Amino acid sequence: MLMLRTFMTLVLMLTPHWEVASSALPGAASQPRHHVVEIQAFQFQPQRTVVLPGDTIQWINRDIVPHTVTANGGTWESQTLGEGQSWEVIVENNGVYSYFCEFHPNMTGVLAAH
Repeated sequence: MLMLRTFMTLVLMLTPHWEVASSALPGAASQPRHHVVEIQAFQFQPQRTVVLPGDTIQWINRDIVPHTVTANGGTWESQTLGEGQSWEVIVENNGVYSYFCEFHPNMTGVLAAH
């Protein structure tokens, strides 16, 4: 009986690890994720977001002043976002994408897609 209990405990301990490991195998399908970046206190929070191609990033303005989300080099640009408004982009390729607010250029953020 003790041997059976030890075996079952070992199986239960290993099962979650196996499931996590199998989802990380090369070629394993993963669903696109949705990430939220809040604009608050004149900052993008989080300032750096790690994503995968196919993921959606949503910026929500929590400040009472307007902001934009503008990629360096003009790859993408939001409309002016008033308080409570949001804007989304889907990441299509691997790369590092820096962005800023046109009204407040000291506000910067980074999307790292890989």
